[in-house]
Amino acid sequence: MTKRTALLLMMLTTLVTARGQDIHFSQFFNTPYALTPASIGVFDGQYRMGGVFRQQWRAVTQPYRTFGAGGDMADAFGVKGLGLGTWLYNDRAGDSRLNTFHFDLGASWTQRWNGGTHSLTGGVQTGLSAIHIDYRDLAFDNQYNGFYYDPSLPTGEGFARDALTRFDLHAGALYRYHPAPRELVQVGLGLFNLTRPRIGFFNTEGEPLDGRTTFSVLTQFPVSGRVDVMPMLQYMAQGPFRELDIGGNVRYILTDRYGVLRALQGGVFWRAEDAGYVFAGFERDDWTFGMSYDINFSDLVPASRNRGGIEFTLVRILRKRPAVPARFKACPDLL
Repeated sequence: MTKRTALLLMMLTTLVTARGQDIHFSQFFNTPYALTPASIGVFDGQYRMGGVFRQQWRAVTQPYRTFGAGGDMADAFGVKGLGLGTWLYNDRAGDSRLNTFHFDLGASWTQRWNGGTHSLTGGVQTGLSAIHIDYRDLAFDNQYNGFYYDPSLPTGEGFARDALTRFDLHAGALYRYHPAPRELVQVGLGLFNLTRPRIGFFNTEGEPLDGRTTFSVLTQFPVSGRVDVMPMLQYMAQGPFRELDIGGNVRYILTDRYGVLRALQGGVFWRAEDAGYVFAGFERDDWTFGMSYDINFSDLVPASRNRGGIEFTLVRILRKRPAVPARFKACPDLL
């Protein structure tokens, strides 16, 4: 395989397709900063923090690993409707250890009406991405000596660079209908890579990174005093590539009283023509823990043996708690 072919396939796999790790998570409902910039500051509370870790393709090649973390605030600095947040992630992919580090700052503005039941939010994110590639574990056609591959032979390649930095700009919009604490309809749109940065490691201008569009619908409604159903979907498009995730969770409330919350979640999802995955989660007061596992059934099955990726999420929302009523009242000494 020639250098240009190998790197082209690697870039397509890592930066563009659904199988890559560039802002691609199974638990899109627990990674709001990657869903759309308009999700910044849109939650029931004052502050939110979140993290995600994903690993996949361990059975195929060097595992792809992605770590992300972010934080945001609602009604920032006392300004009603203003959301501010930050988001970073680091992704390392395949034998080339193609590493992408991204950091951005974002802001949003929310307009509410009908007593806060309806809201419309617009948001932007801007930041930098640093990309680095390691050529040492890659094989090239010049290293075939006529009988077998010999890694001691020179590659015959002259790379112009092994790192680059790009500027990123993203935008989005979000509509929410939230009439009650356990009832929600949320529709989101995200527009990523608006600056179309050029990516290339040769003595050329590089190829422009395709813009990426995301569309998501998250819903929640109660079916009994303790059970909520949460259907949801996400659709992404980037260049000629498409991805559809559809499924839902069931939420069972163990207790929800005086600010004490205990709830279990479980769900099943389908990623079109690629994988299915299962989700399990637990809510404890301000914290939400999530774990999912992808089961691959695409054309990669002979190599993956149905093994996809495992993903963990953690979200904490800080909010004002209602006063806990006293069960007993102290009486004065003399009555």
